[in-house]
Amino acid sequence: MNNVTEWLANLPPQTVIIVVVVLLGLRFALLKLPVPAARSAAEVVESLAIAMGLVFLVIRPFFVQSFYIPSPSMEPTLMGHENSYERVHDHILVNKAVYLVRDPKPGDIVVFRAPYEALKDTNRFGIVEKQTDYIKRCIAVEGDEIYIEPGYVLIDSEMYPRSVIQSRIADIFSYENRLNVTRKEDVRVKLVPDGAYVNGRKVSREKLAEYVVGKRAASVEIHPGYVVRNGVRLKEPYTAEDPDEPYPNLEDLERRYALQKAVAAKKLELIVDEGHPRVKLGKDQFLMIGDNRNQSHDSRVWGPVDRNMVVGRSMFVFWPFDRMHWTR
Repeated sequence: MNNVTEWLANLPPQTVIIVVVVLLGLRFALLKLPVPAARSAAEVVESLAIAMGLVFLVIRPFFVQSFYIPSPSMEPTLMGHENSYERVHDHILVNKAVYLVRDPKPGDIVVFRAPYEALKDTNRFGIVEKQTDYIKRCIAVEGDEIYIEPGYVLIDSEMYPRSVIQSRIADIFSYENRLNVTRKEDVRVKLVPDGAYVNGRKVSREKLAEYVVGKRAASVEIHPGYVVRNGVRLKEPYTAEDPDEPYPNLEDLERRYALQKAVAAKKLELIVDEGHPRVKLGKDQFLMIGDNRNQSHDSRVWGPVDRNMVVGRSMFVFWPFDRMHWTR
């Protein structure tokens, strides 16, 4: 069913036109038949031709289009993964008209044409063969200043990054067969002030420390990761985990090079002063980041997205049926 839905959603205009012409030809052929049922069949065929033309040649290009979620970068908001336990790929409807009258806002889930840098990074030969649509959440817009701090826990004054906590919990839960996962990255740990959520299950700060160090701890301080936009820490209930890396990342040479390219192109400004290192978005630029912060290839790696690359805003998950819901 997924393959059929995806095929229908991506029918090229040339194929649609051919099918409509064939249907209209069939309609005229049916009308010439001296059989009463032929006229009824001709009306059905005519309706199909009109509906197909409207949907694929008018509505899809200008108003609403369906898209398929291929990866887990937007989980848990939009599912797109496969393992030995399940295969889930959401199909969504995207409003293409909304950004004809306004720009994307922070918090919007946006479909956009992937920047050249993003496509090049995913091909080891550096060759971009065809355009690809990406979907991420808009975190910042033109003029916004933003930075990201990773999450960590202090246990008896020793610091443990969220990634280390995730790895140790994954080892324990895998041994106890407590979660239906096959990879460590499928164990998602989101820190909160009084503990953590492990794949949606609440774990107390005391139990969290016991998982990490194997014993009760005298003191446990939890420091959830966060995003700061224009000096205000964002509340992001939609994220899967705390970010493991800061942004801007001035230590990672590869990401620093991408950052420098974006600065040189005047897509953003890097601010390094007495405050926290941060970036300021340039004119018609948008920072697009996945909700699954540690499994998302996004603006933190290949830079902000130009306004002219924006396609539309995610509206609704229509498949699978048991996941039908409005997206936000």
